[in-house]
Formats: sequence, C-alpha cells, structure tokens
Amino acid sequence: MAYAILRTAKLKSFGEIGGSLAHTFRERETHNADPALKLANEHWGAETGAGALAAIRAALPAKYRSDAVLCIEYFVGHSPEWRGDDAAYFRGSLHWLCDRHGAENVISAHVHRDEKTPHLVAYVVPRDGDKLNAKKWLGGKKTLSEMQTDFWQRVGREHGLERGIEGSVARHQTVKEYYSTISRAADLGRDVTYPKERQALERGILTTIWENDEAFAGRVAGAVVEQLKPAVQKGVETMHLARRERDQAREVGRLTKELDDAHERLDVFERVFDGLSSSQIKELFQALQRAAGRMRETAREVVGWFKGLAQSRSDGEWKITLEERGSGKIVTFQSDKAAIALDRAEVRPGDLVRVSRAGAEILERQRGYDLER
Repeated sequence: MAYAILRTAKLKSFGEIGGSLAHTFRERETHNADPALKLANEHWGAETGAGALAAIRAALPAKYRSDAVLCIEYFVGHSPEWRGDDAAYFRGSLHWLCDRHGAENVISAHVHRDEKTPHLVAYVVPRDGDKLNAKKWLGGKKTLSEMQTDFWQRVGREHGLERGIEGSVARHQTVKEYYSTISRAADLGRDVTYPKERQALERGILTTIWENDEAFAGRVAGAVVEQLKPAVQKGVETMHLARRERDQAREVGRLTKELDDAHERLDVFERVFDGLSSSQIKELFQALQRAAGRMRETAREVVGWFKGLAQSRSDGEWKITLEERGSGKIVTFQSDKAAIALDRAEVRPGDLVRVSRAGAEILERQRGYDLER
C-alpha cells in the first residue's frame, strides 16, 4: 500500500529560508543526493537560491510581526514503492497549493529526482490579505488533519495513493534525525563490551590449554547478543507497530472511500426526498419499484424465430410469439411498439428477430425454416 506524503515547515527568519534554499538548489553538500542526477531536478519559479529568496522578500507585506512565519515550506512525496506518474502527481500538488494559497503566494516549487524517492518542495508566503497569517493554514491538529485529508481527496486519491492514519502517533524522521540515528547506532556499538582474550581451560607447569577458536567466538557472540538484546527487542516492537499501522491505514483508506461513495449516493436521495412526508416517500419508493420492473422487462431481449403476431381482445395490446434461438423455448412478448416495428419491416414467420418491450428489429430473413409445416 502506497501513501501520499505531505509535510510542512515554518520558516521564521531569512537565515532559515536561506539554509533551506541552499539545500533545495544543492548549493551546499547534500549527503543523501546523487550529484550525477542533479540535472534531472526541476525548478519552477526560480533557478537559484538567491533568486528565490529575493522573490520571497518581494512577496512579503510592508509590515509584519517580528515573530511571524515568513514562509511555509511544503514537502510533497509518496511511498518509495509507488510506481505511478509522479510528474502528474507533482503538477496536481502544485495546482492544489495555488488553490489553497493563491498562485501569487506560491513563490517557487522544485522536484528533486537525485534522491532515493522523488519529491516536491515548494515555498509559500502565508499572506492573508495584507498580513502574514500562517496560523490560518497550519494552526492546530484539526487544521493540519483537514489539510492532509483535503490533499489526499483532491490529489493523492486520483493517483491511487492512500491517506495516512488520522490521529496516528507515527512521526516522520527528518534527514537530520536520520543521520542522528545512524550516529546513535554507532555509539551503541562502541558501548558493547566483549571478551578480548581466550580462556585458559587447563594450566600446567610447562603448558596451558586454551579454548579453541569456535568456543572463543561463541563467547564473544553471546556477550554481544546479550547486551544488544534490549535494543533488538525494541526494534522488533517498532517493526510490528509499523506493520499494524500500515494495515490500519489500508483499512481506513478502504472504508473512507466507501464512506465517500455512500455520501455521494445519499446526497442524491436527500435532494429527492427533501420536503416529503413519510407516506409520500413510501409512494415514491413504490413508484420507483414499478418503474424498475418495467425497465428490467424493457431491457430484456429475446432473439429467436418469429412465429406469429396477434392482438389481444381483452386489452387490445399486440402479442408477439417467438421460438427462442438456442433453447427452442416459445416466448410471448406484449409490446405495441415492438409489434409496430415488425409490421413496418414486413416480418414473416421464420425470420430471425430481436424483440424487447422497447422495440424490435429483423436480424435475418427466412433461412428455409418453414414454421407452417
């Protein structure tokens, strides 16, 4: 199951903005990027960090609070295993940002293809009229959750991506945190103590018998495993938690789609039943059932050999008799419309026809099939 990923960062100073732009434009060393793929990156709105910074400055209002969020950095990505049209996905994401903030406030957007998983980074000035108001878009858990849902409904779902679990405690690990984790793992390895020397199994006056290679290696491995066991156990628990969250997200995505579909169907009924009493609604259902029955009968088609056409004395409706092709069963249809169509076509016994309550047509003229014999 692949997920749509949307994250935001509040940039409150030009120093923070400049540092982010330096990373985005690869103007400083980026450990997790492949320099050979740098030319595959795309930039919309600015070609250099300095150009993007100047555009952000120009878009700011004349006056703003000293602690205001000057720029929102949006990150749009997807699960690594997804193999959809990421170019269309990123274009849709950019359109979503323009609808959300106004195209004039989306300063620049950049697609990175030199990292393991392609993603989009966009810089948006959070203008609300003539002032900065990042809280309007990022203020509180409810607002952020609604943002994630709106992005998934308008962009992610179109590309077969799922929404993450609402209210999940799962937390994204930034690049900085990733390198910190690697460092902690190395520190953990340095803290492990293990036997450095072989044990003497038997000491004599002139000779000493030492444990063999296999026994010494077993003691070393046992000591390392014993000390790393708590960390390994924690890792296993984390893996199981992640698996459960993925399963829950898959189920939530399925139920959400079913709920959306049900809401769409209910909206139609609500408009139809608006202002009706319970008895009127009952009558409407009965009329719908009758109409559905007529529609089913109308939709039914029989292909067979024409045998006869007669008008009923009781109701005056024309009856058409056919020998159904394949089964040989005799079928009678009552339909003035079909009878008129066959009469105009001068149908004769033995002709192959297709008949329904909605009409009739001749498929083949007589094929030497004499029904009068």
